[in-house]
Amino acid sequence: MKRIFALSLCLVLLVSSALGLLTGCSSSNTSDKGAYITMYLNSEMYDFDPANGYYNNDVANVLELIYEPLFTLNEKGKVKPALATGYKTFTDDEGFHMEISIKSAVWSNQFPLTAKDVRYAWLRLLAPQNHYEAAALLFDIKNARAYNQGTMSQEDVMIEEVEAQVIRITFEGKIDTDAFLVNLTSIATAPLLSSYIQGNDDWAKKAATINTNGPFTVSKIRYYETEERASDDNAIQSDGTAKPGSSKSTVQKIRYFILERNPYYDRDLKHDKVDKYVKPYRILVDCTMSAETMLEEYQSGYLFYIGNIPLSLRNDPYVQKNVKISDSLSTFTLYLNENATIGGTKLFANQSVRQAHSLAIDREAIAKEVVYAEPATGLVAPGVFETVTSGSFREAGGNLIGYTDSLVSTSSPLAAPAQLIGTTQNLDLAKQLLSSAGINPAMYSFSISVASYDEVQIKMVEMIVEYWKQLGFQVSVTQLQTIQNNDFRDEDRDGKDDNVLDVCDDLYTEAIQRGKYEVIALDSCATVASAYSVLSGFAIGFTGSNRVDEYDPHGHVTGYNSSAYNDLMEAVYFLPYFHEFQADPSEEMFEKEETNRYLGFGFESKAAYLAAYARVKAVYDAYGITPDGNVKNQTQQKAFLLHKAEELLMREMPVIPVVFNQNAVIINTKYLSGVTTKYYAPTDFRKTKLKKYKNYTYVFYKFPDVNKDNYGLTEEPGTSN
Repeated sequence: MKRIFALSLCLVLLVSSALGLLTGCSSSNTSDKGAYITMYLNSEMYDFDPANGYYNNDVANVLELIYEPLFTLNEKGKVKPALATGYKTFTDDEGFHMEISIKSAVWSNQFPLTAKDVRYAWLRLLAPQNHYEAAALLFDIKNARAYNQGTMSQEDVMIEEVEAQVIRITFEGKIDTDAFLVNLTSIATAPLLSSYIQGNDDWAKKAATINTNGPFTVSKIRYYETEERASDDNAIQSDGTAKPGSSKSTVQKIRYFILERNPYYDRDLKHDKVDKYVKPYRILVDCTMSAETMLEEYQSGYLFYIGNIPLSLRNDPYVQKNVKISDSLSTFTLYLNENATIGGTKLFANQSVRQAHSLAIDREAIAKEVVYAEPATGLVAPGVFETVTSGSFREAGGNLIGYTDSLVSTSSPLAAPAQLIGTTQNLDLAKQLLSSAGINPAMYSFSISVASYDEVQIKMVEMIVEYWKQLGFQVSVTQLQTIQNNDFRDEDRDGKDDNVLDVCDDLYTEAIQRGKYEVIALDSCATVASAYSVLSGFAIGFTGSNRVDEYDPHGHVTGYNSSAYNDLMEAVYFLPYFHEFQADPSEEMFEKEETNRYLGFGFESKAAYLAAYARVKAVYDAYGITPDGNVKNQTQQKAFLLHKAEELLMREMPVIPVVFNQNAVIINTKYLSGVTTKYYAPTDFRKTKLKKYKNYTYVFYKFPDVNKDNYGLTEEPGTSN
């Protein structure tokens, strides 16, 4: 009887399963994958490369959703493992090491994620030809800085895959490992899948070649063509050289993009439900909505989140009542190109001219106009730590805007500031500076470049243009467009240009990276919550660039090259090591690579070493600092020197901070729950739920086509059982 009952039960189950399969065949789209959630994350986005995400605050916020580094900062600013499962440090005969264990994870294409992917991403960040300022985050790794400066090869960099899921780092010496772990919270250090990147410069502009390890991946990117055409002087041929002559290309804009749940994120594929760690199935971003439509859709329950509030809505009473504001760790900034010839001279190579342009700006008025901003009082934004993960660097540093020591004699670049004005406009003093420098503003005409797709930055630039016109300069705005890709990618296909039509080139980003501007506006985003990450890139040897041009080797893209600033940043970098440096090492030490203990720092000769040693020691002596190898002392000394570096930068003013950006979002809490915060971004959507999400499936499943008449349908329209 038991056997008969068991056989009968099996038969019933088999028949039920078969019926279930037959029922499921009635519509391929009725399976419950999760919520389709419409959001307005940002206006437009053309590059999903985590190493390029630091010119625009909104772009950086999106990248935080799709990439995961080894470690992260929680909402309280404490370091927590992310992709890493743990780490250990140890010392042996070969030096001071850190071994980091990595989760058994996979990429969004289900390829295994290993230590090889971490190593590849870090070496890519350090590669001198890539010019990534975030490279300085890894300079404590043995030989990393020398590789970045072109004096050693990538094989010399001490990043090793000791096991498939274990990466070992050897440092230049005993360092503050807590500070290094903070550096590894940057998405710029997130692993990358090399097989999809090598030989494809545009990999991060096309969904098919973007593989991510974070909670979401890029499912679709769609563009549309406009009737405009724009000049591109920077097209690249397949051999990496510039395409000769200027070309006109079709202006292309992004229509929409879709972020989709990474089904492999953090999951045990055999036992965990597909939505255990990431609840939403898709985040749908329409980049073409007007501000009025956006608010209407939000209020009617068909748009559930706005992460970049349009300028025209920022004073709307409804928005003001519901907005959530937080620090963004970014500063809206102007880069002044000291190498640009303006009016027959390198106008911005003159410090007085740079200071005058800063003084002419009314930061209070600009912040009030754009609403979600505060007048900048320095370059380093609020939210950046004073020491490792505590305190506020900005609060400790105070207001640094308005130095005018060009009018007052000072004995040293390191001397205390002579005069401080503040964040409101001081037109009279600006004109006095120009007059003292022998500058007649009417003789000079130049332009401020800005991204064509950022209305808030355009508004701020338009206000700055008017301030600078008050000084007498002839100033205009150049909106840099996004164009259909016009680079040569393959010269072997019957001699034809292999233009990638579904890829968009952002002329704005290209202009920043190549120094092709007179003045350019951008968000200076902290790669991590440390002042070092913001300030180091302005010093020779820390710019991430082996060479900007033949006149300014290893320099910042603005052309800024201050020996006093360079020495300050070297002094910051050498704090952990200097107590073991020799004042007069033997000449023989430098004769062979294997005996040169200073080669990893970039010193190939004794003369170069001694020159740097003397400059750094002079900085320590000037401020009464005695490096001793004590990590606690180093932390305080580093903070002190970084404040001195920012003071000097704000006096010499190669870049002009305008306002501190703020994150401002509105969350439709009537429909959404589980929206949490991150330290580096205003929102985390992993646990986000949409109330009665099944009612929206057939409203949004053919996005960007939206059919509200389908609300509440349980199967695809036009199908039946």
